[in-house]
Amino acid sequence: MHIGATGMSTTREQIEGISLQNLMLQMGLLCMMFYLWSSPALHPIKLMVVLFHEMSHGLMAILTGGDVVSIVITSDEGGACETAGGLELAIISAGYLGAMFVGGMILYLSRAKHVVPVVYGMLTLVLVAAVATVLEDEYSRTFASCLAGAFIFLGFVLPAGWGAIFLRAIGTFACVYSLFDIYWDVLAEREGPSTFNDAVAFSEITGFQPQAVGMAWMLASVVFFLVVLKFALTAEPDGSPSQGHGQPASV
Repeated sequence: MHIGATGMSTTREQIEGISLQNLMLQMGLLCMMFYLWSSPALHPIKLMVVLFHEMSHGLMAILTGGDVVSIVITSDEGGACETAGGLELAIISAGYLGAMFVGGMILYLSRAKHVVPVVYGMLTLVLVAAVATVLEDEYSRTFASCLAGAFIFLGFVLPAGWGAIFLRAIGTFACVYSLFDIYWDVLAEREGPSTFNDAVAFSEITGFQPQAVGMAWMLASVVFFLVVLKFALTAEPDGSPSQGHGQPASV
């Protein structure tokens, strides 16, 4: 009797297209992330997401015909992007949603080891360009330069497998932090005077309540994250045939 070995192996390694290896890795990264959430070890990654947020404002300004005057991030996970011209509502919305989009794309691309150096290279080029043009204060320039150096190490010095794992961790954290950022900045009830944020700026122009704006951004971000996560859990798209394909095993 002959039994196809390839089908049995595929069943063990994948469930409805989901790679069990990627699923276990993703669960491990999420558990480690929440365990270390308040640890100083994650502070640089939080600052990285803040930088993605502010740079997303700037990129949208450029895409809608405006200019970026300056971008600043601070050690307390704050930041600001000063722009001139462009579509104001699109620029305002691009902060939280842009950080989520960048994190989602990083997470999605982490599944393909052969593009890992390309992703790190593109991130490095963007950071170098920002340092040379719009990051004017010493703290922001120093942080972005160190981050670019870390990306070079992860993408071109470490083996591709480890680079892909770190890339998945970066993308995962960027997405989750973006969700928490929307919640804490916009949706959470706080005592004392309210702080100015993107949702408040959007509200001043449109008349929509800031929390309604935050809920819309949160919903869009959650849906996007879940869709990207589903694709990120599938097997690496290497296009190569499975080992033993067409070669049944005799029993």
